Amino acid sequence: MTACSSNIFIIFTIYLSFIFHRSHGFEVIQPQNRTVNPDGSASISCEHTANANSVEDVRLNVISPTDKLRLLCQKGKKDCKNITMHQENPQTWLFIMLNIEPEAMTKKYECEVTVRKDKLDHTKTGTPTKLLPGQKEAACLLQPSPSPCPQFPQPPQLFWIVIGLLALMFLYSCVITSFYIRLRCSNRAARNSTYVEMRKAPQPRNPPF
Repeated sequence: MTACSSNIFIIFTIYLSFIFHRSHGFEVIQPQNRTVNPDGSASISCEHTANANSVEDVRLNVISPTDKLRLLCQKGKKDCKNITMHQENPQTWLFIMLNIEPEAMTKKYECEVTVRKDKLDHTKTGTPTKLLPGQKEAACLLQPSPSPCPQFPQPPQLFWIVIGLLALMFLYSCVITSFYIRLRCSNRAARNSTYVEMRKAPQPRNPPF
């Protein structure tokens, strides 16, 4: 009877510990994959199950292929490079990444949330998100050159075509102007000239026979 009561007490204690842990724990949820938009942007949502009033910090980290962790942006930071952060609702923060280059596809992005409980900070991370290339990034990845595709290609031939057209127009205007000046000069010379009537030479008289 004593052993049975002891076992029931142990089971009840474990159950209470599990309930207590569940009520004070939280999770960080983020998408597994995100496709880059045609304009070179992508958004990563960081959702947590903790009390919104207990959240101390929210961060987005990047993990390189060598598993090196680096901070990209965090709550309250104003100078995040090419990243905009805002709160969608009390449980969700959204990181909008801009000007994404093809090399970003080789990295992963991790949400990190810190909450304060019982005057202690507790930090948890989500499962890292991987960026999937869109049509533009896929075309760049297929090229042998490591340099990214330019967003607004400017063909160099267009510059020389414009220069050639301008040169032809200038030459044409010079020819027309020269011809017009010569025509004006010819007309002026014709008006200023004086007509002189040529007298006929006297006819020689026939000698008498």
